[in-house]
Amino acid sequence: MNLVSQLQHHYEWTPNYRLVYKKPVPQGLKTFQVPQTTGIPGWIVFTYEGKVPVCLWISATEHKRLPCIVDERICGDTFIKVEKIGTLDFVVSDIWMYNSNCVFACSTFKQRYEWLSKLLSRFTTYIEGITIDLIHKSDLGDVPIRGYEEHSEETIGKPGYFVEKDDSQKFTITRLATPDCYEIIGKGYLRVPDIKTSIYLRSKGESFECRCIKHDDEFWDVVENIPEVEVNASTSC
Repeated sequence: MNLVSQLQHHYEWTPNYRLVYKKPVPQGLKTFQVPQTTGIPGWIVFTYEGKVPVCLWISATEHKRLPCIVDERICGDTFIKVEKIGTLDFVVSDIWMYNSNCVFACSTFKQRYEWLSKLLSRFTTYIEGITIDLIHKSDLGDVPIRGYEEHSEETIGKPGYFVEKDDSQKFTITRLATPDCYEIIGKGYLRVPDIKTSIYLRSKGESFECRCIKHDDEFWDVVENIPEVEVNASTSC
């Protein structure tokens, strides 16, 4: 049994184990928000192989050892959830296990977030281009993001909620004389790719507000919830 299989068997854990789920945030829930990058989700695990401390990168598709500079005192099976944004660059998302103790189960996300900042600065370091760089989200900088994670400020041991980034904008739309032509003044025109969009826009009147997202240099797409249209086919003899 290889090392990764041993970890899976011992902790009843898999590389696909999730600490955040894509679902609506409950109304009224007080949350702590952090960005989620477009990086590859996975895990950095500090453990031992035989009597030698090792650093593993484990994702759904691969696992391999990585060069690192880390205090050996945290290598007693520490599982850190990360987002891989470069060959040796990893954004730290959360921590599940610390030296075989499931800290996830007995703390809030905000507590772990603040504690991780201290842990990383105290127990890890890196040499650019040589060893892995573990980046706390408070030091993220200008990195592309996929959306935001919302974590309960009070509940312990519970997964967070993922909310996709909304790149849409609200504009005032003007209907033109030509059928299915709509202008966003100074920005371009709306695309009307199908019958349901056509019917929806016609129902809005001569001038209205609408959420849109850029399609190309000239055109924009409507991103509102457009109802489906029933088309009744008829035949005549």
